[in-house]
Amino acid sequence: MRILVKAVEWIEMKKSVAMRVAKLQAEGKCLACELPLGEGRVVRGCHEKCAKATYRAIFSKKTTDTKRIEDGKWLSAESGGRKPSNPVSVELSGA
Repeated sequence: MRILVKAVEWIEMKKSVAMRVAKLQAEGKCLACELPLGEGRVVRGCHEKCAKATYRAIFSKKTTDTKRIEDGKWLSAESGGRKPSNPVSVELSGA
């Protein structure tokens, strides 16, 4: 039997990395490749293609979710994605 266990952990992010993430998000750029996000789907601060490549690397044990977050190339699962722009979504999100 397989059981999924999720552990909560705190990750230390260097100030320079946090500033890089904030700058790229303000400019509307992908955290992984630093190109403009455009109109496509955004997954954890990245283009969908960059996110898929990151997932593949994590599953093949080339990197970890924690390492990508520490490097500022990936957002934590609860903070990713684009902010709502539709008026109804904005109202309901409490933003």
